This record gives sequence, structure tokens and C-alpha cells, in this order.
Amino acid sequence: MNQSDLANKQVDEDQLMKSQMEKMVSSYDSYMRRVTLGREGALRQATLDLAQVKAGDCVLEVGCGTGTLTLATRRQVGPTGQVFGIDVIPGMIELSQRKAALAHENIAFQLGAIDDIPFSANQFDVVLCSFMIFHMSENTRRKGIAEIYRVLKPQGRLVILDLALPTQPVQRAIARRLFGGMLQHDLRELLPLMDVAGFSDVEFGPTEFRILGLSVLAFARGKTRKG
Repeated sequence: MNQSDLANKQVDEDQLMKSQMEKMVSSYDSYMRRVTLGREGALRQATLDLAQVKAGDCVLEVGCGTGTLTLATRRQVGPTGQVFGIDVIPGMIELSQRKAALAHENIAFQLGAIDDIPFSANQFDVVLCSFMIFHMSENTRRKGIAEIYRVLKPQGRLVILDLALPTQPVQRAIARRLFGGMLQHDLRELLPLMDVAGFSDVEFGPTEFRILGLSVLAFARGKTRKG
């Protein structure tokens, strides 16, 4: 496969995944409520705790979806902080903006892609990626991690949360049956990409939050090595 064919394959893969997510705009929130058994708020708080988001932080959520985590982040950073959310799907941005308006929260949502983040360098204390990092081609993912590094401040923090296979055999079998194709990737795939991009203190681990009683969530995180 030559370079042109490879590029076309990656574009096709990205477009296919985008079209699949576009179909989920209206049902995504109800899906998350069902999967978490009504505990999505606890899941979002666990994500913020992993990222050590604090009052006054400037935070970007890449792939913000319907904005639930972004809204939780806005409350966490308080009046002295700033929160931004980007997504490649217009319907997700429109829904996020409506939710923020209803909650009377000041959040800047806009269209934007992980591999071409529409912000200047060294702007954010924290970047969050939740349930989105594998909804793209490998090349886009690699470029995206480098872009995240660019927009983070020195010692800025990246936290990625996604599904992961449990280590316990019975749980693994149940998880494969319940989640199927959504468990094709492992967050540990990202660790070398984060290291190459310039992140330090790169780590991977399971979260304490369980879905349907299963340990099927993990995180990858790291800090920038900028001076």
C-alpha cells in the first residue's frame, strides 16, 4: 500500500467512525445512564479526580460529546477557572451548548478535531479525553496526542479514560459478551505515543468505578516535560 492509499484508508476510517457517532447524538445520554445504572455523575467525578482538576484550572475536553463531563469540569474549576469543549460532530456541540445554557454555565463549546486543536500552545492545565480516543484512525490518534501536548502548559496533565478488559477471567468473559467490539483496543497502546510526544510520568491503570459490576474502565495519564 503506497502513501496515498494509506492516507485515503485513514480518511475513510475516520469518516466511518464519525458517521457512526453522528447517529448517537440523540441517544448518547440515555445510553450512558443505562450503562452506568444512573451513576454517570459519579463516573464523571472519578474522571476529574484522576486528572486532579482543581479550582482555577483551565481545562479542555477533546471529544466532549454531549458535554456532561465538561459541565462537571466547569463546576469543579469554580469561578476562577475556564473550561472548553471541542468535538468533530456539530450535533454534539449543539446539544452541549443547550445543556450549558440550561445549567447557566459558561463553557466555550466549538467544533474541533483532536489532530488540529483550535487553540494556541501552552494554554491548558488539563486535557481530558473520555470514551473517544479509539474512535479514529491510528494516524489521527498519533497526531492528536502530539496536538494535546502542544496546547498543554508546562507540567500540564492529560487524562484518557476508556473501556478496558478486566484482568479477572470470569469478568473478562462477561465483558466480552456485553461490550463486544468496543473492547478491541487497550489503553496501553497509547503509552509509547505519549512518551514520544513528550509526556513524562506516563502511567496506565484500572479505575475504581465499575460498570454493571465489572471493572471495565481504565485510564492513561501523563504530564508534559516542558520547562
